[in-house]
Amino acid sequence: MLVNAVPRNFDFRQLVSLAATPAVIIFLSSNFVNVGNLAFNMIFSRLMGPELFGVLALLLTIKLALLGVMGAAQMAVSQIVASTSREEAPKIEQALSRINRFLFAGLLLLGILLTASFLLVGTVDARLELPAAHLIILLLAAVPFGGSLSILRGVAFGNMNAGRIALSAIVEMAVRLVGAVLVWTLGFGIEGVVLAISLSIAAGWIVLTDLLPKTKAKVSIQKTARVLAVSSVPFGLLQLAQVLALDGDIFLARATLPADEAGYIAVLSLFQRIQFFACFALSGVLLPGVVIAVREGRSIIKSALPIFILFVVVSVLFLITALMAPTELIRLLAGAEYLSASSGLIFAVLSSVLFTFSYLTATLLIALRDKAGIVILFAAALGQLALMSVTELHSFGDLLFIKTACQSATAALLFVYAARRLGRTKPPLFV
Repeated sequence: MLVNAVPRNFDFRQLVSLAATPAVIIFLSSNFVNVGNLAFNMIFSRLMGPELFGVLALLLTIKLALLGVMGAAQMAVSQIVASTSREEAPKIEQALSRINRFLFAGLLLLGILLTASFLLVGTVDARLELPAAHLIILLLAAVPFGGSLSILRGVAFGNMNAGRIALSAIVEMAVRLVGAVLVWTLGFGIEGVVLAISLSIAAGWIVLTDLLPKTKAKVSIQKTARVLAVSSVPFGLLQLAQVLALDGDIFLARATLPADEAGYIAVLSLFQRIQFFACFALSGVLLPGVVIAVREGRSIIKSALPIFILFVVVSVLFLITALMAPTELIRLLAGAEYLSASSGLIFAVLSSVLFTFSYLTATLLIALRDKAGIVILFAAALGQLALMSVTELHSFGDLLFIKTACQSATAALLFVYAARRLGRTKPPLFV
């Protein structure tokens, strides 16, 4: 019966071809990396306990904020590369190569100056509820590599080079996971773990260093640099909105709630990161895919639809699991110390799903050269934090309720706006 159910003209080569598309390759590799990141958090939430793990979660948030800002350059480079004709591509790559070298050197100098500032100021970390200054300095060591990595990944995404994108992400995750476990086992504490995180960024960078030409030809970079700078601003707001919307409550929880409840927020933010980053790489495919479709006069919907289908599949699985087995998930991924956080899991996951939809929608809009989605998302993130700040918080659940309500309203507003915008779009949506 099953054999007869398969159409006679079914071609398994078509299935293999579908599985080899950039969207699917990047989706699968990003979720493989997610599993590694999940293992990282499962291991260290148990090894460190709620209070120390809360410090690590805050450090990871700072790292994500830094990389998020740099991710603005990645998305801008991706848009530039995707919109460039084959004839102009060599010139653009030469310019990007020079920009990449200048960026690395500039960020290295900035890192040295910031490190000196931290050493001179000394105790500013205590006043701002930040981790110890030396831990932040260890994170800053990765900044030059992270900046260059954003340029190189932008080139890879703009060219739809899915294999290299996947390899870089997997190498970065492997170095972070294996290295952190090794240094902790050897007794280097949280300092060793943070150093392993910084080294993992450098490892992901090394994999992509040959994507741009090494020649030192004196190609003019003024025009490309100007376009890159201007294009990076809206993407920077988009990345900042992501950090504020998903992780801003970690800072508020640390400042306003008991240490154990701040730890619960840290653990729940882990689930949010897993869900968001399962789909985050899809935005990197969505942006150049739609830009290329517009450039070539092809269907926008056909370019974007596979991305949103994958998002829906992942999100439904996360929501069902969080709703049906919250206690089991918390026990498995974080340990029995965090079981009190299980009541907030469904709200954490739902708010993350809603934000991810808004993020993808804003990315689709900017591919159509419409920045309104980013403005909406950023304003909503600020409004969410403001509401959290002025509300009297009795428990971590209050933060989650505010976040879910704000993200519901934001997603609804963006859906309505995007539907109207697509209705006025040329080229045609479906042909």
